[in-house]
Amino acid sequence: MNLTEILAEYAKDLTFDDIPERVIEVQKQSLADALSCMAAATSLFPEAGAFTKYALSQCDTGSCTLLASKKKTIPALAALANGALIHALDYEDSHEKALVHPNSASTCAFLALIQASDRKISGKELLTALVLASDITCRLDLAVREDLLKYGWNMPPIHGSMGAVFGGGNLLGLTKEQIMDAVALDMSQAVSSGEASNSARSVVRTVRDGFAAQAAVQSLLLARTGISARFDKALEGKLGYYHAYARDNYDPETVVKDLGRVFESEQISFKPWPSCRATHTAIEGLTKLIRDNQILPEEILEIHLVMQEIGRMVFEPADVKYRPASAAIAKFSMPFIIGALVTDGRIDLSTFEEKRFTDPAVLNIADKVTFEIDESLTKAQNKYTRIAVKTTRGEYTATADKPLGCRENPLSEENLLKKFENCFAASVRGYGAEHIRRIFDLVMNLEKCADAAELPALL
Repeated sequence: MNLTEILAEYAKDLTFDDIPERVIEVQKQSLADALSCMAAATSLFPEAGAFTKYALSQCDTGSCTLLASKKKTIPALAALANGALIHALDYEDSHEKALVHPNSASTCAFLALIQASDRKISGKELLTALVLASDITCRLDLAVREDLLKYGWNMPPIHGSMGAVFGGGNLLGLTKEQIMDAVALDMSQAVSSGEASNSARSVVRTVRDGFAAQAAVQSLLLARTGISARFDKALEGKLGYYHAYARDNYDPETVVKDLGRVFESEQISFKPWPSCRATHTAIEGLTKLIRDNQILPEEILEIHLVMQEIGRMVFEPADVKYRPASAAIAKFSMPFIIGALVTDGRIDLSTFEEKRFTDPAVLNIADKVTFEIDESLTKAQNKYTRIAVKTTRGEYTATADKPLGCRENPLSEENLLKKFENCFAASVRGYGAEHIRRIFDLVMNLEKCADAAELPALL
């Protein structure tokens, strides 16, 4: 069997009982985290409202909840509108080594599918599908040997949409052949341009997972009708997935190694700060360096970072990253984030208010930030950062590679709950404390829920 067939067979057959308890626990945390990030974005990212308005203008009588609006539409449009929220704050989970947000597209796609289903889908079934989608999303990226942004592709939503197709195939009970049909249909729809990262005022990078979730839902529902769309070798074919995006620079064995025994969905980081994960090691390392040496902003002459190749994304192009004109750019602008960190002593949701982009104190520090890429660092070392701060009192250095939120340095359950409560409290809907806790408790006990549609009904 080829890669697509192997993954389709795996997706068709996986059951809840096949998944280790620890993986399920992490998946529930990921689901809670994703929902909270979406809720906060309804007020903190008003541009996403256009997607909700569009969805309702096309259909306002469907079965699928539009988060925080108390209104409903059809599955594909709900996936689009809710998906436009999930990455808006760049606050959702990420994988330790794969350059993806493994639960973003699938969460929004599956919330729509379970409400549109003509049968009850249990909490166990939803968790199984989410684990599958997350696992395959990560595996698709881990197989790639280089950063594909240099070819113009913003891969997280592309991989995420494909992972959602495999997980969704399990959720809907599709056959192996139907899942392969859905893969081909998704390849014909899901795409994301890297140019969004260089465009100062574009919101496309923030809403990208809406398109990914919509493509997955449409592909799955089309495949279920019986349309014969499958490609002979969708992933590894001469003109297939890995040729198109990675120019064949990938390892097929990585995609399927220990499939069903090792779940990459367990290797999840949760974000303590609402910015690109590639900035987090520097945030934590620099915070400690400043605190331990009592460095004052006015003493700083230069802050120099040495990073793995991923560092280019948060520094280049310089004219955009040193002077971000939008929150979408500022969240993966290392100079701006360091400028705000040194100036304010913290990074939080208020860091990315528009007024901060022209703050002279922030920009003064940002202009003192320099970087270089260490070509010897591998993709697996994408969190490693060396920091050197030159001051009027001398130079201070540090290295860091396990930022807060990773498995070796995890956020506490208390902090995860606090993030959940704070984000839901920020929603435009104005959820009360009791309602917020009901949502959280349902997610954390989802395997006991006979009808998973109870969850989106609460949103």
